[in-house]
Amino acid sequence: MKELLYNLLHGSSTIVTPMDALQNMVIALILGVVVCITYRITYSGVAYSSKFNTALMMLSLITTMVMNILGTSLALSLGMVGALSIVRFRTAIKDPRDTTYIFWAISIGMGAGSSNYYIVIIGTLFIAATSIAFSFSFKKDNKYLVIVRGTNECIEAVRAALFSIYRPCKLRAETVTDDYTEIVYQIKLNNKDQLIDYENIKNIEGVSFVNMVARDGETLG
Repeated sequence: MKELLYNLLHGSSTIVTPMDALQNMVIALILGVVVCITYRITYSGVAYSSKFNTALMMLSLITTMVMNILGTSLALSLGMVGALSIVRFRTAIKDPRDTTYIFWAISIGMGAGSSNYYIVIIGTLFIAATSIAFSFSFKKDNKYLVIVRGTNECIEAVRAALFSIYRPCKLRAETVTDDYTEIVYQIKLNNKDQLIDYENIKNIEGVSFVNMVARDGETLG
């Protein structure tokens, strides 16, 4: 029984040659660059992070290195699980799409590190093509929130200006105090010329400020 357990833990180990390790790392690097390019092309948010994009490529290389170390050794695999269990990752992932890229980078490292080249290359190219195709096939949502604050007397003029410029124009919130009134309308930009008309709302007498906020957090004001 002891001999069986020993062979199970140590007898299945496979030595990775330097050339195999280098080949795995090069393939992981190339596919990691594909992930970075795809992320940059398909990113549609406001605060693009080049550091996160670089981290994706590094994650592929690190996972490949870990797989090269483990090989097929069950003992090393159990030891790695124990070592990683004490590490806590507290980085907040705000966009669920970023999580998929993290799993993609890890999958590349696992595939390259285990020498499953065909699977990881075909999978990476297919995922990249699908991501880019879907990012261009769906049109960008041009809906914005217009936030206007001004005196109580000027708000009706602001409403009239908004309804004359934008269609549709829906009231989302309204705050009325003794000193000022703040209104929030949801509008849709049909052309770039409407941005010029939006600037004219600031010139209405009594208006304190005007902000235009996109759904992804981009602010124009």
